Amino acid sequence: MVNLLIDMNDYTNSTSPSKQRFLVLIIVAILIFSVLPIGKVKAQATTYPEYVVVSGDTLSWIALRFDSTLDDLLALNGLDENSMLRPGDRLKIPSLAGMRGILSTEYVPLGSSLTSLSRRSQAEPADLIRANNLTSPSELFIGREIILTHIEDAPLMTTMASLRQGQSFFEASVLAGQNTWNLVRLNRMANPSRGLPMDTYYKPSDVESPSNLAIPGLKEIVVDNLPLLQGDTFLIEVSSDEPVTVKASLAGVEPVFVDMGDGVQMGYGGVNALTEVGVYPLTMEFTNAEGATYRFDQYVMINSSNFATDKPLDVDPESVDTEAEKAENQVFKEIVSPVTPVQQWSGLWYSPAQDADCIISTFGSRRTYNDNLRLYYHTGLDLGYCKGVDVYAPAGGTVVGVFPDQVVRGNAIVIDHGLGVYTTYMHLASFAVEEGDVVEPGQLIGIIGTTGRSTGPHLHFEVDIHGTPVNPLTWLRREFP
Repeated sequence: MVNLLIDMNDYTNSTSPSKQRFLVLIIVAILIFSVLPIGKVKAQATTYPEYVVVSGDTLSWIALRFDSTLDDLLALNGLDENSMLRPGDRLKIPSLAGMRGILSTEYVPLGSSLTSLSRRSQAEPADLIRANNLTSPSELFIGREIILTHIEDAPLMTTMASLRQGQSFFEASVLAGQNTWNLVRLNRMANPSRGLPMDTYYKPSDVESPSNLAIPGLKEIVVDNLPLLQGDTFLIEVSSDEPVTVKASLAGVEPVFVDMGDGVQMGYGGVNALTEVGVYPLTMEFTNAEGATYRFDQYVMINSSNFATDKPLDVDPESVDTEAEKAENQVFKEIVSPVTPVQQWSGLWYSPAQDADCIISTFGSRRTYNDNLRLYYHTGLDLGYCKGVDVYAPAGGTVVGVFPDQVVRGNAIVIDHGLGVYTTYMHLASFAVEEGDVVEPGQLIGIIGTTGRSTGPHLHFEVDIHGTPVNPLTWLRREFP
C-alpha cells in the first residue's frame, strides 16, 4: 500500500519532458493569437507603373512598346478593344508588375550610365534593366530610346558640381547647401566616403538637369539632334564656368568648337551619308587652364536614313569621272572647309525656292550615270520651279564664291553662314549677288536654271559642314541655336 501511494504521488506531482513541451506549445499559441488582429490577413497588392497616353497612341502600339499582350493590357485596365484613348489617360502596364511611377521615354544623353539614370530618375537599377531589356552597360549608347520611371511626388534632380581631386563628398554636399546623408540616400551610396571624382551625383532642384556627365569646371554637355542619322547634322554644346579646351571625334568627324561667349562653346559636325549604320565611339577631351585633361568615351548609334534610289541618269560624259570634275570638286571642298567663328544666321531657315514642297530629288538618294555601275549619292536637295524661278538666301551669311560655267555645278553660289556651315546653289541661270555680299534671309540671290550636269531646270541646294554635305531638310525643319 505504501508503495502504491508513493507511485501515485510520483505520477501526479511530477512533470514529464513530453508534458512540458505540450504546455509550452499551448502557452505560445495563446500569446500568438492574443496579438493577431481578428479577421483575414490580406496579401500586399501588386503595383504597376503607369503610361500617360499621348496623341496618336493606340492600345496595340502601347502593348507592343512595353513588351506586353493586348489582352493583358485590356484586362488590367478594365478596357476592351473598342475602348477609346484620350491624351492624358493613364494605363497600367502588365509586363512591368512590381514597378511603380510614371513611365517616360527619352534618348540616352551623353554620359549616361545605369547608375546615373537610376540616381536621376530615382528608379531602381533592376527596374531600368527589366524595362529596357538591358544585357550589357554598352547598350546605353547615345541616341538609344530608353524607358524611365519617375515617382510623381519625388523631387526633381539636377547635377551637382563634380568632386575635385582630394575633395570629399561631405565637403561637396556642404558647398551645394545639402544634407550629406540625404544626398547619400538619393544617390544610392553606401556612405559619403564612396564619393569619386568624375562620378555623377544629383541634388534636389526646382528644375531637372539633362546632364549626366560630371567633369570639373563643366556645367553641361549636350549632343543635339538625336538620334543621329546617316547624312545628318549634329551639334555638341559645352557650357563651363572655367576656361576649357574641348576636342571631340565621332565616326571620323572632328567638330571645331567655337567660343560663343558666356562660357558656351559649340561644335557642328556632319555624318557622311555613306557612313555604315552602327554604333560608333564618341570621344571627348577637356583640358582646363591648369593643364589637367579629362577624357570621356561613350558609344553613339548612327541610324539608317533609308535613302531612296533615283532612276539612272544620262548626262554629259565630260562631267563624270574626269579630271575637270576632280579639279572642280577640290575647289569647292576647299572653299567650304574654313570655320568662321561668327554665327550669321538665327532661327529657322527659309526655303531657297518659292515652293518648299516642289522636291524633285531628295538628299542622299543613290544614283548612277550613263549606265555606269559605279554608285554615287545625291549631295543636296533638288527643288523645282512649281511657283517660280527665284532663288533666295535661306539665312544670313556672306557670299564667298560666285562660280560661272562649272562642269558639274554650272553657275553656282556659295554662302558662308559661320561656324563651319555653308550653303551652295547650283545649276543657276543667272546671279543676283557678288562675292563679298552680306545677304539677309529671303534676299534674291539667283534664278533657277539647268546649267552644268543637269537634266532639266532645277535648283540643287546643298548644306556643307566642314566640307561634308548634310541633309538640307534638317535645316529647313528645325532650328539650331
